[in-house]
Amino acid sequence: MAMGSAKQNAKIDGFSDLRDETYYRVGKIEINVARHSGYCWGVQRAYDQTLALAKEGDGPVTTFGPLIHNPQTITELRDTYGVNYVERAEDVSEGTVVIRTHGVPVQTKEALEKKGLNVVDATCPYVRVSQNYAKLLYDEKYQVVIVGSPDHPEVKGIMSYTNNEAVVVKTRDDLKKVPRSRRRIGVVIQSTMILDHANELIAELIRMGQEVRVFNTICYVTDERQKDAEDVASKSEFVVVVGGAESSNTKKLAMVAQEHGARTTIIERTEELDFALFGDATRIGVLAGASTPNWLIDQVVEKISAHYSR
Repeated sequence: MAMGSAKQNAKIDGFSDLRDETYYRVGKIEINVARHSGYCWGVQRAYDQTLALAKEGDGPVTTFGPLIHNPQTITELRDTYGVNYVERAEDVSEGTVVIRTHGVPVQTKEALEKKGLNVVDATCPYVRVSQNYAKLLYDEKYQVVIVGSPDHPEVKGIMSYTNNEAVVVKTRDDLKKVPRSRRRIGVVIQSTMILDHANELIAELIRMGQEVRVFNTICYVTDERQKDAEDVASKSEFVVVVGGAESSNTKKLAMVAQEHGARTTIIERTEELDFALFGDATRIGVLAGASTPNWLIDQVVEKISAHYSR
């Protein structure tokens, strides 16, 4: 079971990422869009926070790192609302700094606060839970293992809560990095990991340790969308995944779709649709990452529909 509850979040915020319409027909062509699409709750929360701050007009608003992994949203924030982003604390000297949804290392946040900046933490609450669990395990003297990608900003942030002493495990080969002398192992998982893959690595860690404590910190959004990807791919001959090239959850959706037999392409913009790749497919699926705005998904569906209605 993934972390969090979609029903609970909808109750709290009145938010839902369920699409009103998921099935379209154009002649002989069927287009199936994943039920869960568009911004997830954490992304919508960060976006709303940033817009509200920008509209207040109380000094410049900057995000630390791209707020989310979607280039169109980042461009909109910059061009429409004047919100730029920086990658180093020394590159911002005034105003408000919004911490990206993926979080940042503890030291980065402290450096921003020491400069007297107004720091607004838009870290996804579920990523914050992972950070807290990592700190708990570290404080209780476990060898912390993070199942995830070492270069992902979320993982870098979580690492800092273990004094950068955690071991990041993405593949079986990475398990060699876990010290054999440490018999108590504590595990947290990058929120966008595929559960089956994480379970394979955790099973190996259980064999290695005398005491293994695991917190399943895969976000429920990841779980829901990967299940949707399985469903859509099993009904489709060709699948279009819409999302940022840097988005981990978008890449995972493509992997899931391919594993379930659908030819798959990832695009960031409608201009990247290459209908030559579709071949003679008549059943087309559309999936979207958790940082993909609904309007972009709609544009993709409209362009596919227009192509086949000629």
